[in-house]
Amino acid sequence: MECGPDLMKRIFAFLKQWTLLIAIVIGAIGHSFFARFAPLAPWLLMGMLLLTFSNMSPRDLRFHPLHLVLLLIQLAGSVIFYLLLAPWNPLIAQCACLCLLTPTATAAATITGMLGGSVAFIAAYIFIGNFAIVFAAPLIIPLIAPGHVSIPFLSSVFSVFSHVAPIMLTPLFLAWAMQRFTPKFNAKVIRLSFLSYYLWAAMLLTLIGSTVDMLVHSERMDYGLEIAVAITGVIICLLQFAVGKRLGSLYHRRISTGQSLAQKNIFLSMWLTFQYLDPMVAVCLAAYSVFQNIFNSAQIALKARSDERVRRWLHAYHEYKHADMKDEARTALFAALPSRVVKELTMHIQSSSWQQRPDERAYAGDEGRKPPLERD
Repeated sequence: MECGPDLMKRIFAFLKQWTLLIAIVIGAIGHSFFARFAPLAPWLLMGMLLLTFSNMSPRDLRFHPLHLVLLLIQLAGSVIFYLLLAPWNPLIAQCACLCLLTPTATAAATITGMLGGSVAFIAAYIFIGNFAIVFAAPLIIPLIAPGHVSIPFLSSVFSVFSHVAPIMLTPLFLAWAMQRFTPKFNAKVIRLSFLSYYLWAAMLLTLIGSTVDMLVHSERMDYGLEIAVAITGVIICLLQFAVGKRLGSLYHRRISTGQSLAQKNIFLSMWLTFQYLDPMVAVCLAAYSVFQNIFNSAQIALKARSDERVRRWLHAYHEYKHADMKDEARTALFAALPSRVVKELTMHIQSSSWQQRPDERAYAGDEGRKPPLERD
């Protein structure tokens, strides 16, 4: 069997596309081993935040009104879902509330970039969401866990704040200090920002391993309840992707808005669950994490296939162009292209006079007619 450079590239491309799904499977199989590394989760999370914030200067952040809409959906939605579901099932209500309250994962910026979305938009929302959760979680967690938080409300607020604030704020202030006092070192850290994707995979190993290990050794074997909370996590995840993408379509930010609202920092929620909530909520969070990572892996794979098709179409276009392609063949070729590619190529051809054929130049001076390559 031949093992050339092309084969190795295909193998690495496959592993990159499905890294998250592979981490889920390996974490579930080796749960007894990976569960031992659960105490490292806060440090891995701080590492991911540091890599993200090191490339995020306060002066470079561009806030959009859509950020406030997303934050309102995240915070208000968590309280509304809890109030609606608590009379029916308090555990399901806790699950839904925590899934909505959880801030956007720092790895969402990497995934958004791989999908072709706006990294600047989601980077700004990562900053807003993670900063807001430092103050929102201490207020909401004690309200949804009255049976598990036995200390007075104000004391529990301070307790949650003292646990969340160091994890979320330390990387932020450290990154800003590096930008201000050690810019050269910060530049080296920025070059390592791609590692956040693999830190996410490493945390996913510990998350899945800890959850599966907890279920295996748990004396509370209620399969119906476990299935119900797992389905709750999947439904909330799917709902947030749908709402985010639908809302983003109105502002031409479908990818970045969908990832901002739905790709969650489950590791922070998992840690809060083991500290303050019913441990069964971890099953919901694990199901949410599994589904969001399967969804992201599928999006990355589909994007790679789409890019490959576009590359083939562009190659065919250039071959036909240099072969003096006729208008009928040109129209047939562009009929198979996605509309966004047609528009980009049309703009490129029209802006390059040496690429235009004489009949296209004639169209350029006629405002009432369109060149053959344009389509509505």
